[in-house]
Amino acid sequence: IRNLWFIASKLSVRLKTRLAHALVLSKLDYCNSVLYGISSKDLQRLQKIENSAVRFIFGKGKKAHVTQLLKKVHFLPVEYRIMFKVALLTYKCVNNLAPSYLKELIAIRKP
Repeated sequence: IRNLWFIASKLSVRLKTRLAHALVLSKLDYCNSVLYGISSKDLQRLQKIENSAVRFIFGKGKKAHVTQLLKKVHFLPVEYRIMFKVALLTYKCVNNLAPSYLKELIAIRKP
């Protein structure tokens, strides 16, 4: 992302959003189940990376607030993104929408 700042003014917001998805968010989403439960320090580091990607999309500086920008491009904060992806995977396993190797790992308990 840092190197893309040199050409950022020549790119549209839509293209910068696609680049952020391809280069940053895909890496953050890759192993969400492993990231679940990481320390708050590590979570803050990941959030800084996502914030940097959002600032790149909108051409804002380091001091710019990103909360409204995250909402504008429909990005969840990293902590909620991890929880959402794990919940989605669990939902798919419970409702037979996930691959069999994942469904076998889930055991439903009945009270």
